[in-house]
Amino acid sequence: MRVIVIGEPCIDMIHKADGKIFNEPGGISYSIIASAVLNDGIEVVPVIGLHKDDEPYFRQLLQDLSSVNLSGVYSTQLRTRRVDLFYEDENNRWECSTQPIEPTPFEKIQPFLPAEGIHLNLISGSDVDLSTLKKVRTASFNSHIHLDLHNIVMKHLPDTKRVRAAREDYLEWCGLADTVQLNEDEANAIDASMPNRYLLAEKILGTGVKALVITLAERGLVLFEKESGKVAEHFFPPRAIDVVDPTGSGDVFGAAFLHAVMRGKSFMEAAEFGVEIAAKKVGITGPSGMLNWKTVGAHD
Repeated sequence: MRVIVIGEPCIDMIHKADGKIFNEPGGISYSIIASAVLNDGIEVVPVIGLHKDDEPYFRQLLQDLSSVNLSGVYSTQLRTRRVDLFYEDENNRWECSTQPIEPTPFEKIQPFLPAEGIHLNLISGSDVDLSTLKKVRTASFNSHIHLDLHNIVMKHLPDTKRVRAAREDYLEWCGLADTVQLNEDEANAIDASMPNRYLLAEKILGTGVKALVITLAERGLVLFEKESGKVAEHFFPPRAIDVVDPTGSGDVFGAAFLHAVMRGKSFMEAAEFGVEIAAKKVGITGPSGMLNWKTVGAHD
């Protein structure tokens, strides 16, 4: 089996609330490495654009992961985006960012289709165009597309800060995916007409989405799916763990969740597995820390 991972790589400067600052590969790096360390026999194909000056940085990170096929890496004219993440406490942060690179064109994705799984993580919010996602859906009708709406709600301000804002076309994006993910802040921002997450879930599942996950940071997550024609809400509590660095934990969850679904697990089982793997990420620093994990191994 093969999973295609699509999203923007970036380089993060993480400013912790205690004053510590460290540099880590960011963006889609979390999803790629999480997929790779699951070691479940699924080939991981990142389709990502890198500037020639930044490519060695990312290739060095990924080249020793045996399940990763780097033939989807292509060259871009723009430098890889730099993001400053300022944490006010363990879970709340604000961001400044340089401009994202150009969206990944369908022509770069097409050679790897069809694939059993496609993880589209909207790291910048402009990682692909909607027209590209429509082409991917058409070319991969039987694939499971897991869409993390992520920064589709982000807009850039003149001072480089990014803030959340409603997104009028989000249901069109959702309707092209099988499962959808976003965090609580994104859920609160994406549709100003929705007073609570249950009504938002009804609206998203009404597009044909099979399951919706809303992550709640230190409070766990909720999974919505239809049962007997009605929307059911399932709560998954957080795991007890010492928080070292929560950055990227949602991206790690998405990778683990999709892999479990690809292996035939129910959405409930996939969410449980995703929570377990995401908790491991919270206990370490950056995606590079995941490289030091012993093989996670797939759960039967």
